[in-house]
Amino acid sequence: MAITKNRGRQELIVAYVDFTYADIPTTATAYAAMDIPVDAIVVGGDLVVTTAWNTATSATLSVGDVTSATRYATTVDLKTAARTALTLTGFTHTATQPVLNGTTAFSGTAATAGAARLTVHYIVKKRAAFTQG
Repeated sequence: MAITKNRGRQELIVAYVDFTYADIPTTATAYAAMDIPVDAIVVGGDLVVTTAWNTATSATLSVGDVTSATRYATTVDLKTAARTALTLTGFTHTATQPVLNGTTAFSGTAATAGAARLTVHYIVKKRAAFTQG
């Protein structure tokens, strides 16, 4: 049996959100970071800490959804200014997972500095902006 070609094409969709220590102040809390449509598949992205958190002991962030809090990143160190690529799973989002969350874990004194950007690249199944062939 031959493969049936898919003529539909779509651009890569890129969403990002900037946040600071003040936006995620409570430990062990999932904060809604961005909406993601049904049938979306995350195909890239990263978490870039642009200003390190200055907590006394530790500060981490995991990125996921309501089903899996660590689907795309697990305990990324917020105390170090660096880029961490998202883990790509091939997961197709459903109506159950409409939001990507950042879940925090802090210990020590509260931060008074820190900033980051979460960028997510995704496609949406069955979406076509134009055709090829």
